[in-house]
Amino acid sequence: MNTTVKHSVLSVRFSSASADCDYANRQPVTPQDALSRLHDGDAWAVLAVSGHDTAELTTWLMRLRQQSGGRLPGVVAFLPDPANPSALAALQAGADAVLSLDSPSELVRAQLGRLHERVAPQPGGWLQLEPGLALEAEARCLHIGEHKIEFPQQLFRLLWALAARGEHVLSPQALRLAMDIPARAQADTVHTAVGKLRRALRTHGLHERLQTVHGFGYRWRLNPAATTAPHDD
Repeated sequence: MNTTVKHSVLSVRFSSASADCDYANRQPVTPQDALSRLHDGDAWAVLAVSGHDTAELTTWLMRLRQQSGGRLPGVVAFLPDPANPSALAALQAGADAVLSLDSPSELVRAQLGRLHERVAPQPGGWLQLEPGLALEAEARCLHIGEHKIEFPQQLFRLLWALAARGEHVLSPQALRLAMDIPARAQADTVHTAVGKLRRALRTHGLHERLQTVHGFGYRWRLNPAATTAPHDD
């Protein structure tokens, strides 16, 4: 049985477009399928191809904004002429950038790289969680006083993404992107990774910091003792 391989970068061609973009590493889908895929979290960027009549494109961007609660995934619009006033309409509707239809693949790849860094910042340097507890990106490890735990790359990205957001809940879709999980991976990949991370943290009694918020996602629970200011009795 042939199964279509999913890509995390989609492309949508609206009816006003006279041609498609030449970037090869993408998956053409319908506008509605793109909204569904972005909602499900197995895609993070869209190459949206339009003619100078951008009515369809801007309407679609508005729907995407409503669906995502105001924060858009990465959207690169392709127009025949980026200097045309229609480019401004696309940007105002929520597109991150507007490129020419004949843009070389190198330029498209660079633009996607910039957007990926915005949507899912990668670990870098040190991240101090609390006194005696810090993440080191280069060594992919968690320092716990004099001890440390080293992690495989995906588990470290998972821990970094959660810890960097404090007690904010991150959805499985956001964590898939932070962990750089391919779109074709199993739907329960994040859940499985969370279980592995909890087991690794259990040795040092930190497993309860990684909390499941049912129906929403996961969060890293800060140590109340480390975040409460001292006071006089």
